[in-house]
Amino acid sequence: MSSAIKTTFFPTWLVDPVRETAQHARGPFRPVSNRMIWLIPLAVGIAGLALAGVAWSVDAKQFYFSYLVAWASCLSITVGALFFVLIQHLTKARWSVVVRRIAEALTWGFPLLAILSIPILIGMHDLYHWTHADVMDPADSHYDPILAAKEPYLNTPFFLVRVAAYFVIWIGLSLLLYRASIRQDLDADPTIPARQRKVSAIGLLLMAITTAFASYDFLMSLDPHWFSTIFGIYFFAASFWTAHALIALVAILIQRNKALSDVISEEHYHDLGKMMFGFTVFWAYIAFSQYMLIWYGNLPEETLWYRHRLEHGWEAHSAALLMLHFIVPFWILLARGAKRSKAIMAIMAVWFLIMNWFDMHWLAMPVLHPDQASIHWASLASFVGVLGVYLALFMYRLNRHALVPQNDPNLARSISFST
Repeated sequence: MSSAIKTTFFPTWLVDPVRETAQHARGPFRPVSNRMIWLIPLAVGIAGLALAGVAWSVDAKQFYFSYLVAWASCLSITVGALFFVLIQHLTKARWSVVVRRIAEALTWGFPLLAILSIPILIGMHDLYHWTHADVMDPADSHYDPILAAKEPYLNTPFFLVRVAAYFVIWIGLSLLLYRASIRQDLDADPTIPARQRKVSAIGLLLMAITTAFASYDFLMSLDPHWFSTIFGIYFFAASFWTAHALIALVAILIQRNKALSDVISEEHYHDLGKMMFGFTVFWAYIAFSQYMLIWYGNLPEETLWYRHRLEHGWEAHSAALLMLHFIVPFWILLARGAKRSKAIMAIMAVWFLIMNWFDMHWLAMPVLHPDQASIHWASLASFVGVLGVYLALFMYRLNRHALVPQNDPNLARSISFST
């Protein structure tokens, strides 16, 4: 494609290649010196996936459920990170400029997660009961009239089309915004922020729709008799909650490696902590609203979903989720000083990552083991494996460019930000 055609039909901020810009980063914004450190989580991730593969050879169904939980946990982080980037651009936020590049790098997880979704697509028959032909056949003894009524939506071809659409939209949005941000490192074009806001205005609507339907498809349809119109918001709350935690954790680790020492301050950690605290409460509010409305409605096809999580040992998991996902982080992050302490924020960020996985496990695993609660070793191996590979790509991408959008017009205000 000639440069004339590029200029005529496509904006240069879109079509220009994402070039190596780490060498162009100004002193305070340069990545950490050891650019090969991403090989460590990659090795751990490959080892975890290999161990999970052993479970596949023993119990394929257990492997697919364990893998789905791990994959959905990483997907939620990436979705939350893209929401973070979209909202910062759309609201012209100034405080977040110095941490926005971290979220932008996290959105590179979408292409990887698209590839890592292959085992889920292979294991659809073991994961999703609605893929069984016998439940759709009125002449079969296993015929299920409820699932048959949902067949126009819950069928394999349409499911695959939706999954492809989700990733095309997610990758497209993240790539548009990332390319613009990287180009801004080399060219302080004053029109780039306005273009990013335009993309974000459309993107936020697309993200709201695709996130809701993806949560229905990947998680809620594991139990296809059950439904909840608030489930998409539940998944969004968990995603946004965890993304802020990982952004805070990465910022702390970057500063421990002597980078961004005078760029990210306790004021930024305070704001990240406030978002973590706020979405701790929001997640609990959505979770309780879903529970209360379903239990009050007393419809068997809806209440059975909660019954499976309140007996046979799963009641302990439900109590742990309430205590460890809400009550403990609520009281710890309530204090102003906790949100301004790197040590406490780092501990809570790791805690949030673990609890997000535990939440996904609580959503999915009672479908496989309704009569006996457990955490299978394959679930832990899958989580370590998928998260390790995911973090390796993220670290590799983050070290390729300046750690902040160094020509952003609001960078100086973000550095001097004070609450």
